[in-house]
Amino acid sequence: MSESKQTSTQQWVKQLGNVQLPVLSGVMQELNAVTQNNESSAEQLSAIILKDGALTSKVLRIANSAYHHPNAANAITTISRAVVQLGFQGIKAISLSVMLVDSLLKGDAKERTLQWMGRGFHTAIQAENLLKQAGKSEKEEEVFITSLLLHVGEMAFWASRSEANGLLDKHLPKSSTGDAAIEQDLLGCSMKDISKALAEMWQLGSHVQAALTPGHNPNKATEAVLLGEEISFATEKGWESQELRDAMVKASLFSGLGLQDVRKLIEAGAEQASSVAVSYGAKQASDYIPSPKQKPKPKAPVAIQSDPQLQLDILREMGSMVENNIDINTLFQMVVKGMHQGVGLERVSICLIDPKITTMTAKYILGENVEPWQIDMKFPVKSEQDNLFAYCLHSRKNIWLKPKEDHFFSHLINKKMKRLLDVDNCMLSSVYAGTRPIGLIIVDRGLKGAAITEEQNESFEHFSQQTNASLAMLAANRSR
Repeated sequence: MSESKQTSTQQWVKQLGNVQLPVLSGVMQELNAVTQNNESSAEQLSAIILKDGALTSKVLRIANSAYHHPNAANAITTISRAVVQLGFQGIKAISLSVMLVDSLLKGDAKERTLQWMGRGFHTAIQAENLLKQAGKSEKEEEVFITSLLLHVGEMAFWASRSEANGLLDKHLPKSSTGDAAIEQDLLGCSMKDISKALAEMWQLGSHVQAALTPGHNPNKATEAVLLGEEISFATEKGWESQELRDAMVKASLFSGLGLQDVRKLIEAGAEQASSVAVSYGAKQASDYIPSPKQKPKPKAPVAIQSDPQLQLDILREMGSMVENNIDINTLFQMVVKGMHQGVGLERVSICLIDPKITTMTAKYILGENVEPWQIDMKFPVKSEQDNLFAYCLHSRKNIWLKPKEDHFFSHLINKKMKRLLDVDNCMLSSVYAGTRPIGLIIVDRGLKGAAITEEQNESFEHFSQQTNASLAMLAANRSR
């Protein structure tokens, strides 16, 4: 670490540890001094907790919660009993967690403080659950407190009151998980630097330091913490996000569970984390833990608008560029752009056929929700009776299927076609270069409900005619 960066880090640690959170700093040092000494007794640990009546009642309440002590018939009534029942590290984890929550959430807690605290509890439960499934012997309470304190720098910073706090808040997106470059620029060091220094000052132990600086071969406990954090971040992207799918694969490899069981474990962990956060007095923070039961509100469908001038410009450009012998790739890109942005059709694709005219594959695609087309828009087109696409190709007829209108193509529409295409609201056109079949143009409204208009059909016809005319001219030019 550079000298200036180290100086900035130490300044922030002094400000946060000794000015903003002096009580937390003192209690952490006392707890660590006792729990890290092998000769300490249960009475010594109890004495520290009993000095604070509020801390005592909260530790006992949490120790008796279903999460820590499922046997409700045998209640834990004293701190000494709690130490015996849950162990030194278990009570230390509870005490530090309670003090952290109480210190950071005094008064009107800021949104970013609550976000990071929610992530801490979420990370902790996901890490514990993964470690249990993997059958590892590392103590779960160490994993819990390590996870909760992994971003102690962020929690302490956002709970503080300073000009830098407000400045950094303006430069980060609302749900940001941090940006080291921006932090370095505005604070002189990163949040991770602050977390490392606070962990050292408060003597949070080797487990926290290992998670903050994992290296290339972390132990299983550290690996579980980092994977729990990745899961926590990924669920914020959405329960169907690629980030969560990637994290699930890693969790499957770590735990030995199949992907379906890992999904269930992660979903249950999110609900459990929210409940545990509430038991620790962090109800506000629990609201920032994504719940698998929360379904995103569907966006109201908004049909895109046509642009007649853009249509005209592209049609003219197609005609003039043929004279300059443009390549077919450029021509097809102009066609899909013209139909999508000019005509106002939500999904547009040009599908090309193989040389033997046996299959077609979507090659040029533009619009919303076209991922299924990119992956699966492949159909046989050898015979006119194979399907609707094959019929359009061989008959060289443009087809417009309208909502609630009878037609004679039902026997040519299969389940796969219905899954990919709005077969009640689409248009098809064959693409030829003179007499040689090239492929098909396929468009629909993207299942938005807005019907294709007469005007759009006319524009579609113009583009398909111009495409075929351009291809014929290109073929003629090249044959000369």
